[in-house]
Amino acid sequence: MAISRRATRRNDESRIMSLPSRTDWIWIRHAPVQGQESRYYGQLDVACEPVNPVVASVLARQLPPVAVWMATPMSRTRATALALKPGVDPIEIPDLNEQHYGLWQGRSHNDVYAASRGLEWTNPAHIRPPEGESFADLAIRVAGAVDRLTEHYAGHSIIAVAHATTIRAAIGHALGLDPATSLRIEIAPLSLTRLNCRIVNGDALWGVGCINFEVPAVR
Repeated sequence: MAISRRATRRNDESRIMSLPSRTDWIWIRHAPVQGQESRYYGQLDVACEPVNPVVASVLARQLPPVAVWMATPMSRTRATALALKPGVDPIEIPDLNEQHYGLWQGRSHNDVYAASRGLEWTNPAHIRPPEGESFADLAIRVAGAVDRLTEHYAGHSIIAVAHATTIRAAIGHALGLDPATSLRIEIAPLSLTRLNCRIVNGDALWGVGCINFEVPAVR
């Protein structure tokens, strides 16, 4: 039996209209931390450098005008959010916080490595600092938060200003990566990562728009 093109087009349009709403995640890593290079600052509340106004303007143009803004308990994420959208009051999400490095926090990478040569540094995702958490621990924490927030804000755009480890974990969750692979993803300060999710029959279908988009250096 012949089917008219009009009927086929109408059926296609019906399927498109019935697609589940999409939740967009726009992740931004906070600005560089002041004077803390090569250190495990983790959940120490250290200040970030001021955001160059030109960089802030370029990044702000990549963001949706209407969105739910989120930050972590660290002031460096809130300061970065305010640089991108003055006056914004982001929702504080503790489960999106940086990895807790326990007794390593504030110490240099070289000092920790020299004092911890017995650790399996070839598998860093599963190293748990004394009184802290491993990246694998953080990945579980972040995945749970992302799932809850995606369900709660279904159909909305979410702008989350967070940390390198948090964003790596979110990407890994979206792509089904193991922690060791996720930890290898490079996330630069003030970089932008886009993820999106649709819930279909109870399953989360994730997509990736871009990872680690950086504004060209400003002279």
